[in-house]
Amino acid sequence: MTRLKYFMLICLALGGLFGSATESRAQIFRDEIVGYYNLALSAGDNLIANQLLNPGGNNLNNLFALGTPQGATFTKWNATTQAYLPVSTYDADSGWSINYDLNLGEGGLLHTSTDFNNTFVGYYWPEFNGNDLVTPPPVSGSGLFLLASWLPFGSATFNDVVGRNPHEGDYVQLLDALTQTTSTTTFSEGAWTQGDPLLNVGQAAFFHLGDATPFGISAVPEPSTYALFGLGLVALGWRAVRRTA
Repeated sequence: MTRLKYFMLICLALGGLFGSATESRAQIFRDEIVGYYNLALSAGDNLIANQLLNPGGNNLNNLFALGTPQGATFTKWNATTQAYLPVSTYDADSGWSINYDLNLGEGGLLHTSTDFNNTFVGYYWPEFNGNDLVTPPPVSGSGLFLLASWLPFGSATFNDVVGRNPHEGDYVQLLDALTQTTSTTTFSEGAWTQGDPLLNVGQAAFFHLGDATPFGISAVPEPSTYALFGLGLVALGWRAVRRTA
């Protein structure tokens, strides 16, 4: 099945999801494509993406609700400071301690003590018109970025995510959440050293772009131990990982 055919099938899956919405809401979204995807999250760390525009807003309290394990944590990567933002913790009664937005093209690090499934529901990026050849806004600047495709394509390519072709020395580090291991592939002499970096639906990865000094490719960066200690979450830091590339 081609990527476009798969994409259109999930677009049609929830065609009547918001049929009970008010007339004003129906008018706002009538020309947009509604859909959903189920994301299986593994115990440990998960690099995740939200690839739909939620009508209530793309914040954690709208994106994650029923079924989220008590004490799950979430953080985002700040490409300007090259560091994680403060950790947000989920409470079944009050929601997320920091109600971060997770917008199209962004990635986040979610840690959970148990496996669970989360369903993302909403509208697709309005620039999508059913054409498989969609280029997102290009990522500018150099350094380490936590990125994802703007659209829930299976096997999203570097160009699908970054909006340009790879340059010499660019590298991508992916996390296999099931095994809690990482792999790194670098663009060198016109090819990827460990194969093309392809992202699944709902998956994010670390992209090192440009001429900035590399963060280091032995492991994906982990949240600050001090930040986790301040929340009583030392034990929930990034698990020890090995480089499989």
